[in-house]
Amino acid sequence: MKIIERQGKSTSKIIAAFMAEFKLELDDFKFEVTEEGSAGFLNLFGNKPTKIKFLVADIEEKIKEFTLGMLSKAGVEDANIKISFKDNVYFVDINNVQNAGFIIGKDGKFLESFQHLLNQMINKVEKKKLRLRVDVDGYRARRKDDLLVKVKSIIEKVKDRGRSITMEPLSSSHRRIVHQFVEKESKLKTMTVGNGRFKRIVILPPNSKKSHRNENRQKDENK
Repeated sequence: MKIIERQGKSTSKIIAAFMAEFKLELDDFKFEVTEEGSAGFLNLFGNKPTKIKFLVADIEEKIKEFTLGMLSKAGVEDANIKISFKDNVYFVDINNVQNAGFIIGKDGKFLESFQHLLNQMINKVEKKKLRLRVDVDGYRARRKDDLLVKVKSIIEKVKDRGRSITMEPLSSSHRRIVHQFVEKESKLKTMTVGNGRFKRIVILPPNSKKSHRNENRQKDENK
């Protein structure tokens, strides 16, 4: 909880100014009047301001609260939630759960849906464009490693055969990983084909006339 102290002439004015300053509703904070003000003698001498201590949940606490609430509704209890912030992204790590596979889902689809919903809920409450990244027991790192092993194998095949290879449908985050890896590690090119959840990446040989700087790829990079 963040503790913020304010003072002024009256309780109502202090609270109103505090809500306007931080764009909060009454349900968004708690407060305690730590010192009652007084007008002093003839309203001229010995005036004392009213002092109020406000308690406001910070963003990380709200993220943790929403995450635990969503997990509880999914039948998952006693999860260890760790929140960190880096490069303008809040990373939500869910650890030590018995049914981690259930939260992840097939090919990480349930995890992606969970992440999408959590982003929507937090941004609706905060009225900001925050970015949240949810992971369960290090799944994303393992999935990335497995994906890059597959991409390396495909890269060698494209080089040997001189022909393009189309990968299976991938999520936007995984497509971004592939685009960046191919661009950095080789002279090959990439492009995206398909629509929605059926989008696929095509890895192209160096002599291909098709450019990886196409509209679909740019959309992938921006997600």
